[in-house]
Amino acid sequence: MNRQGLSWKAKLKYAIDQVVKESDDFADFLLKCAQNGILVYYNPEHTIDLKYMLAEQKERNPRAKFTRAKTLGWFYETEQIKSRIVHYKKAMEYSPKARIVRVPVQVEENKFIRDSIDRTNMNLTSKAMNILTKYGVTAEEAKAESIAAFSERVALVQELNAISDEIKELEERPETLRKFWAFKPYYDEYKSLSGRKQEKYKKAHGGTLADYHELKKKLLEWYPSGHVPTAEKLNKHIAELRKQSAQKNARYKAVKLKADELSQAANEIEQYIRQEQKREQQKNRWCWNNRFSGERKCPQSRL
Repeated sequence: MNRQGLSWKAKLKYAIDQVVKESDDFADFLLKCAQNGILVYYNPEHTIDLKYMLAEQKERNPRAKFTRAKTLGWFYETEQIKSRIVHYKKAMEYSPKARIVRVPVQVEENKFIRDSIDRTNMNLTSKAMNILTKYGVTAEEAKAESIAAFSERVALVQELNAISDEIKELEERPETLRKFWAFKPYYDEYKSLSGRKQEKYKKAHGGTLADYHELKKKLLEWYPSGHVPTAEKLNKHIAELRKQSAQKNARYKAVKLKADELSQAANEIEQYIRQEQKREQQKNRWCWNNRFSGERKCPQSRL
């Protein structure tokens, strides 16, 4: 249900994903949200700076409340939305039923991460470090890699849903084709006759001939060119589509896991950076307040 966008939360996330891909920057994203039925509350001065709601949800329930970006997940928070927009514009080309082309993303170096890596004593949890090791990425690359994995996941969702829709559309056809080819000999026999023999044959097989014409009319809607496949050939095509779906679904699960795990690691890295920045500010404040006392030395920077 989540992949196919059947829940209200999934619908909201899917709608945001589509707007992200079409946006030039964050300001354009906010504008396009309004144009695509997404209500957005954004206030950079507040701790909870970004909230979303589907316009149709508000219409159905005027008392409905906005959903915090953090509630939807790490990928829907302000900074990640900005990163995803940059990634889609510069690091990824995607078209339906086409191979995803990955272009290397130049990651801007963060001096806090760099200094911490140089000291080899970054205070990340062992779980975060294990995730980085699992996917062979550095702390600096974690965010970009998680965004890339999430982008591929979004593309795979579209492909999987397209295949699913095609299978559903084709599944009703084999039985129609089977009946068509079973009734066609009656029509051919009818056309080979003339005069009273033809009239007599029509009276005897009128129901079958009428069914044949209805089936032919339906098949011409499906195959305007007149090239009607056999039920066996169509079933073979459906089986191939199911095989493709299974392969893409396996890839989807792997990419989803990668995106989720790397986002968790990237989130912990960001928290670590904020903590280190806060400690640096506190140290600088302490040094400033005690600059004339001479009683104690300024504590050495952790960074």
